[in-house]
Amino acid sequence: MNNTEVELKVRGRLVKFPVVDGLSPLEMSTLIGQVEDKMKRIEEKTNTPDTGKLAMLAAFEFAVELYNLRQKSETNREADSKKVDDMVARLESVLADEEDDGKEKK
Repeated sequence: MNNTEVELKVRGRLVKFPVVDGLSPLEMSTLIGQVEDKMKRIEEKTNTPDTGKLAMLAAFEFAVELYNLRQKSETNREADSKKVDDMVARLESVLADEEDDGKEKK
């Protein structure tokens, strides 16, 4: 094993995972723990002992979670952008009104 891989135990098997830039070994271990927990929950729910199938189902559940987070993030970004646009329009309107008031006083 070289320093581009980290070896962690998943469901009793040692597996070599590629090191991810910016993640510490502890963070990598935590992520693998989440995968292992998800596989365990799926196994209990489906009564499926097949590790390969469990891994695919866990990957699918993580993909669904990621998709939902991306959708939520995009929705939030669009809402934030609309709020900013509305605030800019109101500010421009106020500034234009103040400018008009200043011209009338002269």
